[in-house]
Amino acid sequence: MRNFIDYLIKNTSSIIYLFLITIALTQIFSRNYYQNSVFNLYFSDITNSFIDKKNNITSYLKLIEENKRLVRENIYLLEESINSNYLSLDSIQKDNFELIPAGIISNSIRFDKNFITLNAGDNDGVEIDDGIITKFGIIGIINKTSDKFSTGISLLNSEIKINAMVKKTNHFGSLFWDGLSHEKVKLTDIPKSANISKGDTIVSGGMSYIFPKNILIGVVDDYSIPESTNYYDITIRLFEDFGAIRNVFVIKNNSFDELKSLIENE
Repeated sequence: MRNFIDYLIKNTSSIIYLFLITIALTQIFSRNYYQNSVFNLYFSDITNSFIDKKNNITSYLKLIEENKRLVRENIYLLEESINSNYLSLDSIQKDNFELIPAGIISNSIRFDKNFITLNAGDNDGVEIDDGIITKFGIIGIINKTSDKFSTGISLLNSEIKINAMVKKTNHFGSLFWDGLSHEKVKLTDIPKSANISKGDTIVSGGMSYIFPKNILIGVVDDYSIPESTNYYDITIRLFEDFGAIRNVFVIKNNSFDELKSLIENE
């Protein structure tokens, strides 16, 4: 307290000066319209600037929460859709599939063998042979995991094949990438009796432990029937743009081991 009093005594002149300046400015701004309007305008600009920055920060924080809410909603809707389309086998029950949200750290599309790195790993429940999807289609399959990260073999990898189906006819075939365009893949083994048309929707066939039935893939972009064969050579345009993916879902089949054991025992 003594120090504070000493400070006031030493700076009495400055304090009185500031006090008088404040009174003078108050009188000027209160009695003169022009000065008052200039002051209010200037003060208003500063205040509005602070308010604007505050609103931007608040909106950003709310956007983060909104994105989290949308992710939760997407997970719920996708899981409902996936499990409603899944056909149980004997002791395998409904609600086998669950989704784990993940962000993409790196994603190559220009090589023959492309891979994806995710910011979700063992700690999040990700396991080898889990699928990777978005609401627009199949992206790949997990092949390695660590505590916090995982890598997946991209659909744009010449060594991966996916069981796929023509949605309108239920004809099955093999889907693979020919390495030519990150927007298109090939579908083979579809018999000419399927009566393929451009624009037909292609989805996952469900004939695997990894992906359930009816996950979107793309549409028929072009097709032909090579000579001396009874099967189509089909080009599929993917729904998902692999060059712009930022977020994905890891899809887990919680009955993977049981289903695999069941099929192998048969």
